[in-house]
Amino acid sequence: MSASRVLLPLKGRHCLITGASGGIGAAIARRFAADGALVTLTGRNESKLQNVLSQLTPYGQSSLSPHSYDVLDLTSSATTSTDGDSYQLQHATLDSIWQKTGQIDVLVNAAGVAQWQLLQKTSLEDARAMIDTNLMGAILTSKFLARQMKRRTADRDACIINISSLLAQKGVPGASVYAASKAGLLGLTRALAAELSPFRIRTNAIVPGYIETDMLASMSRDVLEKKIPLRRLGTSDEVADAAAFLAQNPYANNCILNLDGGLSAV
Repeated sequence: MSASRVLLPLKGRHCLITGASGGIGAAIARRFAADGALVTLTGRNESKLQNVLSQLTPYGQSSLSPHSYDVLDLTSSATTSTDGDSYQLQHATLDSIWQKTGQIDVLVNAAGVAQWQLLQKTSLEDARAMIDTNLMGAILTSKFLARQMKRRTADRDACIINISSLLAQKGVPGASVYAASKAGLLGLTRALAAELSPFRIRTNAIVPGYIETDMLASMSRDVLEKKIPLRRLGTSDEVADAAAFLAQNPYANNCILNLDGGLSAV
């Protein structure tokens, strides 16, 4: 009989969360902080980040640095630098976070911009913003983490958790670019699970269905609930529980975890 494996504790680990001012990102931040992790929040809206940060203060850090936030706009492309990197400003922000903490143990790519209009009515600017935020942002942060992990001296593992969407797997009119960007996240997850595992970086994804967040504010709750076998929307805290599982299970790699109340089965 093989020896039992112990889950990797979140206590004492540094977790970087993009899109942390949104419902799912904020819930993951609270869950990780409650479990003793050091959390760095990133997002575009500084006032919202400050609000989420205030929710983390009840969770003490003992000898760790305090929780913090950095404004990081994944839709803004900086002037191309001499080495061809068009994301110079974003990389500088990530490097600053690394310098302050010395390690990123868990990267959660939760940044997301939604779309609720037909493709022919979607401007190219809006389409680019969705792809930049939902997909290119995750590519940028994952590339940065991989580069730093290859240079590290500490004997520690790391993991990446991408927040995709059921719309990446289930066609819905009016969400074409959003669906494409979130489907790209699933492809990225599978490729990185194979590519980065030699460097002790696990990569997984959560595929939420309809979650009770601001993104659904314009949609009819009753109509949505009738489509779901469990007859209710999911909560951000339930997504956060799934993220905690993926962060702590040392054998979880290339897990595509559907969390949709059974909607993907019908």
